[in-house]
This record gives sequence, structure tokens and C-alpha cells, in this order.
Amino acid sequence: MEQLKSFLKLLLLFLWIVLCCLPAWVAKMLGKMAWRDGTVRLCYLGVLRIIGVRLKINGQLAEARPLLLVTNHVSYLDVALLGSVAAVRFAPKREVAGWPLIGAVCRLCDAVFIDRRPEKISEMKQVMKAALEKSVVCLFPESTTGNGLHLLPFKSGFFSLGEDRIGGHELLVQPAAITYTRIRRLPIGSTEWPRIAWYGDMALLPHLLGMLRLGGIEVELAFLPPLRLSECGDRKQLAAECHRVIAEGIAEVRDRRGEKPQKTQGSWRRLFLRLKS
Repeated sequence: MEQLKSFLKLLLLFLWIVLCCLPAWVAKMLGKMAWRDGTVRLCYLGVLRIIGVRLKINGQLAEARPLLLVTNHVSYLDVALLGSVAAVRFAPKREVAGWPLIGAVCRLCDAVFIDRRPEKISEMKQVMKAALEKSVVCLFPESTTGNGLHLLPFKSGFFSLGEDRIGGHELLVQPAAITYTRIRRLPIGSTEWPRIAWYGDMALLPHLLGMLRLGGIEVELAFLPPLRLSECGDRKQLAAECHRVIAEGIAEVRDRRGEKPQKTQGSWRRLFLRLKS
């Protein structure tokens, strides 16, 4: 019965996304970007509702622009969590552009597809600058998803965007911490983390079906104080400071809930939607 319910949820999820994409595409063709953004945000909210995610938000997105949002990356649903809160352009890896359905949705939302090869960094920085002049861009500096237990090192290449003025203004970099806390009101155990985090060579469809069977996933999203490169020194120090405050933000949620991370296998905070960036 649970397997049947998960397949029905998957069908509902697919139909909901397609239903939202149609008016969003029309709005984009008509140049009504505010309508497009509103429809996309509604789509993300529906995705969270169907999956059974309860999101708690601490703090708020900074109002100053240009703004680069950087956050930890645990699962494909991280995108839905962030997109349900604010209109942001995500920066997934270039391979995502070719993924069925997901690639089309990314293009509809004007995602900035990133090529992280060293010889492409300079070119990609110009693409990112152009995007930042118009929108808030969200970057996952781990460049892939983690297992939910450890925060991976941040790649500092795109933090050098703070060295140049964008639209005549210094770039603001705002860290945000995504913390998956509970499943069905119980702390996430070591055996359950792989059902939340999507990493390694996990197949997408089986993982998504397993997640749809969970229900009652609780997540906290904390917008942390923004930073500037001029305050930190250089791109590596800026990346390190963002890593530090995000790690502390995750730890603060755990401490407040009285949950100690396990030293083996898995324990951390989670949610869903990938677009590894």
C-alpha cells in the first residue's frame, strides 16, 4: 500500500509541475517575469506540500543588490526549499541542462548553468555577473550534494566575483543554512539519512519514491548575516567564512533541539531537490 501511495504522489508531483510550467512559460514569452516568478514560487510550495515538507524560516533574504546567496547542498529538494521563499536564479552544473524535465524547468527559470572547469572559470564569471545585475543568484559552493552528515569544503572560484563591482555596487554574499531535522516528528537516525540526502551514485527515481514514502519531513532554513569580500580579505577567506557560519548555523539548530550528530554513518538536516551546482 505504501508503494502504491508513493507512485500516486509521484504522479501528482509530475502533473503539478507540468501544470505550473504551462502558465510560467506563457508569462515568460509575454515578458511578464513577475508573473513567471510568482507561478514558479507557487510550484515550489506545491512540491513541498506534496512531499510532506514542513519548512521553518529564520531571518530573511537581504534587500541589498547585487546579491549572491550561498548555501549547503544536501538534496535535490534544496531548490524547492529556497525557491519557495524567494525568487532566485540557481546555478546548477552544466550537465543538468540535459536532464529530462529538470533541464527544461531550469531553462524556464533562467538557471545559470555552470561549467567549473578551470579554463572556463573566467567565462563563467562574466555569465554570473550578467545574471547578478538582474537577479539574486543562488550558488551551492560545495559543487555537489553531501551525505547530510558533513559539510563539504567550499570551492572558492566564484567567490572572486566580489572582487569586481557589479552594476556599480559591491557584491553582497549571504550565507544560508539548510538543516533537515526530523521525519515524522522524530530525529533523523543514521539509517534514515540516505533517504533524505541524495549523493554519490544514487539513482534519482528510486530515491524520490523512497522520500515520498517518508512524510512529515521538517526542515529549517536560516538566512545568515551577509558578507562582503572587502571585509574578509580575499575569495578564499570569504569562502572559508561562509563555510564557518553555515556550519555554525546547522550546529545551532541541532543544539537548540538537543540533537547531537552521530559520529558514524549519518545524522544532519535535510530536504529535497538537486541541481548540483
